[in-house]
Amino acid sequence: MEKMNVSDQPSPIVMKATSKLSSRGQVVIPAEIRKTLGLTEGDDLTFIVNQDGEIKVEVTKKYRLSQLIGILKTNQPFRPVEEIRDEVYRTMGAKELKDGEEN
Repeated sequence: MEKMNVSDQPSPIVMKATSKLSSRGQVVIPAEIRKTLGLTEGDDLTFIVNQDGEIKVEVTKKYRLSQLIGILKTNQPFRPVEEIRDEVYRTMGAKELKDGEEN
């Protein structure tokens, strides 16, 4: 996950947008703000309130595993998830059989 701290940006206002609080306490982040920060569904927002009542927001981006493929370099070929899952099930099954024989 990549954290982007909006409070690290310089103080002068770069963009300003308005939104209303719903009866359920929800706020819609205006599209221009979402686009500027690259916000997408599933991203975490942390709200920090200082003593002056100023609110700062930290954004933690969440990525799908499929988006991360290729980031780490390896000499090993990519194995399909199903193949890995089958291997894990076989290993777990063999361990359970061995544990049962020891008791």
